Amino acid sequence: MSKHFRHSLIVATCLLTSGCFWETTDASYSTAKEVIESGYLEKGWIPRWLPSDAIDLQETHNIDSNASELSFSIPSRDSLRLPEICTPIDFKDTVPAYIQRRWWPNEDELRESYAFYGCPADATEFTFVGIRADGQRVLHWRTYAR
Repeated sequence: MSKHFRHSLIVATCLLTSGCFWETTDASYSTAKEVIESGYLEKGWIPRWLPSDAIDLQETHNIDSNASELSFSIPSRDSLRLPEICTPIDFKDTVPAYIQRRWWPNEDELRESYAFYGCPADATEFTFVGIRADGQRVLHWRTYAR
């Protein structure tokens, strides 16, 4: 194999595989105000019902699948106003988050410490909300696979 061909093959492989990484993006925000100023509410990656006092927000989404995950804290459950169309469901009726990040709770923690809601899908097949038992950590995720 010639040196030029080998170099071209390496460059082509890097370009092809790096494209997959560009499809998933991550963002973090200290406050809901930062989210609003970033335009993420308008882009649809973060739900419009985000409480104005939300802090410590972590978000990731995949552009190709429209799958997304969001985690944030609130001072009390009283500030959370889910849409009325979201209904309580059991953990077994959820679909796992598509993108795994270190800030996302593991399956045992989800099962033992969160209450879940199914919400009508918008850009994906399934949309869920999880609220930790203390009411101060909220998860929102959209996914396809069951």
